[in-house]
Amino acid sequence: GRREEEARREAEELPEEERWRPPRLVLSGRLAHQTECLGEYSLVVGREVHGRPVWKHATRDRWIAVSSSGAWMVQQSENVGANGRCFLALRDPSAALPHESSVGWQEWDGQRSVLAQSLKCTLPTPQPPTLPRKDAEEERQLA
Repeated sequence: GRREEEARREAEELPEEERWRPPRLVLSGRLAHQTECLGEYSLVVGREVHGRPVWKHATRDRWIAVSSSGAWMVQQSENVGANGRCFLALRDPSAALPHESSVGWQEWDGQRSVLAQSLKCTLPTPQPPTLPRKDAEEERQLA
């Protein structure tokens, strides 16, 4: 009733990036130095940095978060949200979320940031559901 109506109205007032937080992001492409940053990242529910969502790498201490300057960065847990301390950076102030940018990511090569031309941040490709296969024994019995 009334409470649902209020919740719906509040949801409509939220900015787009707060209504839609992708549960997973994928960093893919070729990197010369920071290859451990490639792979799938999962949304960390309940954690925000500078009012934006945070994603954690599936197997490594790598996090995608926004810095205080507004750049999206791949960082270690201890540096999440801090300016400058990162492996990869996306400096695109118009990107509310990292997968929405067409600007190139920068890769830290140990001394400076260089353009990582093939690096992309995307939503994972949905996989078609796999149907359970009957084993050969069942199939022989059904024949």
